[in-house]
Formats: sequence, structure tokens, C-alpha cells
Amino acid sequence: MSRKIQEPIEIKGMKLKNRIAFAPFLNMPRNADWSVNDLTIRWFEERAKGGLGFIMTGSFVPLMVLMPTAREGFVRLAERMHQYDCKIGIQIVQGGPMSGQGPSPSPYPSATHAKLGQFDLMAGSIIPTTEVTVEYLEQQVKEFAAAAKLLKETGIDCVELHCAHGGATLCCSFISPFYNHRTDQYGGSWENRLRLPTDILRAMREAVGDDYPLFARMDADELLGDEGITVSDAQKYIAPALVEAGADCLDVSQGSIVHSPHGITIPVYYERGCFIENAAAIKEVVDVPVIGVGSILDMDMAERFLQEGKADIIYMGRQVTCDTDTPNKYFEGRPEDIRMCIGCQAGCGRPCAINYDIQDDPIPLTPAEKTRKVLVLGGGVAGMEAARIAATRGHQVTLFEKSSELGGMVANLGLNPLTGEFGNVTRYLSTQMGKLGVDVRVCKDATADEIVGMKPDVVILAAGSTATIPDVAEGKFGVLTHGEALRQRRSIGQKVVVWGFFGAELAIALAEEGKDVILMGRSGEGSLGSDIAGVRRFYLVKKLTDLTLVRGTPEGQRMSNPEVLYNVTVEEIADGKITLQAGDNTDRKRVIPYDTIILSRRFGERKSNDFLFSELEGKLPEVYKIGDCAQVRTIKDAIWTANEVARKI
Repeated sequence: MSRKIQEPIEIKGMKLKNRIAFAPFLNMPRNADWSVNDLTIRWFEERAKGGLGFIMTGSFVPLMVLMPTAREGFVRLAERMHQYDCKIGIQIVQGGPMSGQGPSPSPYPSATHAKLGQFDLMAGSIIPTTEVTVEYLEQQVKEFAAAAKLLKETGIDCVELHCAHGGATLCCSFISPFYNHRTDQYGGSWENRLRLPTDILRAMREAVGDDYPLFARMDADELLGDEGITVSDAQKYIAPALVEAGADCLDVSQGSIVHSPHGITIPVYYERGCFIENAAAIKEVVDVPVIGVGSILDMDMAERFLQEGKADIIYMGRQVTCDTDTPNKYFEGRPEDIRMCIGCQAGCGRPCAINYDIQDDPIPLTPAEKTRKVLVLGGGVAGMEAARIAATRGHQVTLFEKSSELGGMVANLGLNPLTGEFGNVTRYLSTQMGKLGVDVRVCKDATADEIVGMKPDVVILAAGSTATIPDVAEGKFGVLTHGEALRQRRSIGQKVVVWGFFGAELAIALAEEGKDVILMGRSGEGSLGSDIAGVRRFYLVKKLTDLTLVRGTPEGQRMSNPEVLYNVTVEEIADGKITLQAGDNTDRKRVIPYDTIILSRRFGERKSNDFLFSELEGKLPEVYKIGDCAQVRTIKDAIWTANEVARKI
């Protein structure tokens, strides 16, 4: 069977060489005035080199497009993309409630049923939104049309009107019944709520002519239940209206960045390709090409969705951020060399936790001037990444890992069903060890004397960290560290106490398996998930608290199991019971029977395994510490410290 993904497609005269494309990312590099600079061009050039047929940039506000300084940058960007036979589109947008302006004032959906959004949660109160005037809207129509005309003149291949993501954009907030409560010509009926985006599209079409492609990004489902845009609404009203107004391609997304961000920056907890049915639903009712998006990391999955007719083009955003060569590696028959996204959401573009080269000024990866003997101690992600980079540069690399498996703590996290994607990076790095000829020795622990006797030119300590056991838990029945619990799931009993909010994801996974779980910690709700990035934290707060957040869908409902206890300390562990003391200056105590206690406390309650550093320093030419061995931090810090050392030796 021929690959659908490699078939060309034409949209209003714009010919794409294949059907894999880069989704728009707002955090792309650019100047303070939003104009294109050298970093912008390099950022997109890396993706074009990787084999994409099409790239859509992140958003530009029309006034910024029209600034005198902007034109030259767009010309340069278009010319550079065309060198790789890659088409480039510019997404234009005006900010909505997320930017402090919208069709109606906050709170949403109403003062009676006000719901907190992710930014409200961070601010500690509902952020005010100003209602825009009709005169402002009429001016917006003119500015969007002028911006589209200018972009066509600069050689940009198409323009996309961003009218998705709920409170993120002015257009979508006008479409959405959740945000739009107006009673004038821009509110009430579907025709009125669609007036702003359709007026803009018609004005853009008049400005660019009939021979230039216009895209529209739309929400098929705002993921706000019946209070927001639903799939039925999108099929019956929104998609047909956008096409009738001039859209030649519909880029189908979902969610509101404010109140349902899990549809846009999709947490690791969701299955890959979880929202492709939204694109399929829109494809049923329009006769223009449809773009599908949403945690599609696997090129085989993208191919299957195309073969099934669920979309005509597949957007990959985070995956092509993690590995800009994803398409080329797939087309060349090297899928094992693709570094798969782990869904950690630690930046998603700038930075990416597992792609050091994504930053603005990385240390170049160049061949070493002289081949050296490099010994890496530790086979977690820091150690394997250091070994990969050193071997790629031409060094002779040996790696010791004292356990029987590679991957360390990140491999353990990959054993949790909720964070299974974390295993992607350990599998990738393990594969590269073999392909690059790294001499890997597992079940190998070495003394300082043995290491010195090997006479390596460089030693990189990547021995990770160890969980500290509080005195009250030391030696007590049923106590496991977080890592031990992940590796020894069969030893976890029915009644489980997860001690520390770092264990929120594990607590949810165990509860979903049928365990009776209590998640407890010292701090209040503000610290729940504070060690976890972005929308992952918002998801956990929705699942584990009673804050007035939009639920909307069954997976968003508050869980009764695990039970969450805040601001408590452990007074005693004895006889299969844990005694908790309330932290509210009272004498309240609670005694909980348990089968298993899992210590899932914060980074500061782990200790770096760096004892060999002092024993080796001064006895060998170069000794370095990386990852948790240097300082207990995140996956990103492990990968980046590995690169900062291995690219210089």
C-alpha cells in the first residue's frame, strides 16, 4: 500500500509535497515587536529541513504584520522555506479574554456560575475582561484584510484566521456561547456570533483575490459541555459558515486555552490522537481539506488517520519540536531513531525538555578535535544523553549502570499508566547506545580506585539521586519510595497512603486500578502539582479539588478516590497505622490503617548521589557531575546538563 502521508495535495493552487505539517506554536522566537528575526527563520528552517510539506507559524496580530519593520522578515522567511520545497502559512489573530478583552465582561459563563480558568487559578482571582465596542470590531475587519494582503505580497503561501481555542482568541470568544452574552448584532443567534469571523474572512478574500488560499482554525468542540461550542454546533453552523465566507481549508482544533486547555496543550494522560474524531466530524460536512491535530506523535498513526479519511493533512507540533527530523527519519525507514515526545509540557517549543537544540543558542554539536576515553557512571537519561552526545562526536564511550536496566527514575515514571509516554525517551536513548557503539555495562558498580585504574580521559558522574526516608518511616512495614512503588506494583496493597503531592499522578493511577488511596501532604491546595508543568497541573487540580473549575466532560469530574488531605504531618507509623496531625493549631488527629505507604515527596527531599566526585577530583584529568547527581531537578535539567558537558569535552 502506498503511503497517503507522502501524497501531494493542492489547496487553491498551493501544492504541498506531503501531508505532514507543523502546527502553530505561539512561543516561537521573534522580536519584541513580534516581527520575524534570524532566530525565527532558523527555528522554522530546522523543521523545513526535517521533511515537512507545510508549516503554519504561531499567531501574529494584524497591526504587528502591518508595521514597516515586518515586511522584510516575512519575505526572508518565505524564501528560506521555499529552499526546502516547504510551504509556509502565517496565522493571524486578535486576542480574546485571555488578553483582557472579549465579547462580554468576565466572569464566565455568568456571575451566578462563575468558573475559574487556568490563569485565574494562577492569579488567585478571576481576571477582569473588558467588552469590546462595535467600532473596534469594524476596525479589526479592516486590519485583518490589510494584513492578509501584505502577507500575500511578501511571498507567504497562505494565511490562517485563528478563530479557535475559546478565550484565547477574539473570534472564537465571539462564536462561543460560554464567552459571548451580547444582545447586539454580534450576539445571540449563531449568525450573529459568527458575524466577526465571517466578516473578516470575506474582507480577507476581497483583499487577496480568488487565487490565494485562506485557512481558518476552528474549534469543533470547546470541551465546555453544553455551555460552549459542541461538535454538533460546529458541524451545523460554524464549519459551513466559515467555508461559505471564504475558507479554503479548515484547521480543526478543540478546547479553550482559558477554561479547557487540555484540548490544546494536551496532557500526557490522554491517548495519542485523542481528538481526531473532531476533524472527522467536520470533514463530513464540508468539501474543503481538513487538518487533524491533537497529540499525534506517531507517523504510523498519522498515516492511518489519513487512510481512514479522518483528515486530509496531519499537524504535528510537539513531536516535531522534540525531533525536527521526524518526517525524514520515518520516510527513510528509521523510526527507531525518532525521539518521541514525552508529554511533559515543560515548555513545548521553547524549551523542550528532551531536545537541547531547540533553544536559541545551543552549544553546537561538532566532531571532537581529539578522540578521548569517556566513562559515564549512571544509565539514567542524563548519563545516556551524555554518552549519546559524546559518542556522536567521536569519543570512545563506556557507560556503567549499577542496576540491571537503563533509564533510572524516568524509566520508573514510564511505568505509571498516566505518564507512560515518559518511557519514550529512555527507549530512544537505549536504542542509540547500541547504534552508536557505546560500551554499556549494567549491574556494574565501580569504586574510585577501579575508575582511576581505568585511566579515562573524562569521567561524567550521572548517578542520580536517592529518596530520603523520614525518621518516622525508617524501617517501618509497607513503606516504599516512589521509585520502588513504580517498579514493585505487585507489592502495593489495597489501602494506600501516598505521602507527598509529587505523587498525585501515581495516586490517581492506583485509584483507577481499584486501590483505596489517600494522598496527603503538608501544604494547601496551592501546592498540589506545583512540581508539575502547565496543563498537567490544571488537570490534577480539576481531578483532586472542589474548586469551581469547568468540568464539562466525564474525565474532568472530581474524583472521590483518592481522598486528598492537605496541611497534615505524620506523627507516628506503627502497627499498620499512620497517625496524622492537622496543621491548623488544633489537636485534631486522624489514624489511618494502611497496607502500603508511598513516599512521593519533593525534589528537595532527595539526595544527590555525588560521593564519588570528591574521591575522583584531582586524580583524573576531568570529572563532571550532571543531572540529579549535580542537583536534583527535572528531566529537562538532566538532558540539558548532559549536553552542556558532553558538547565541550
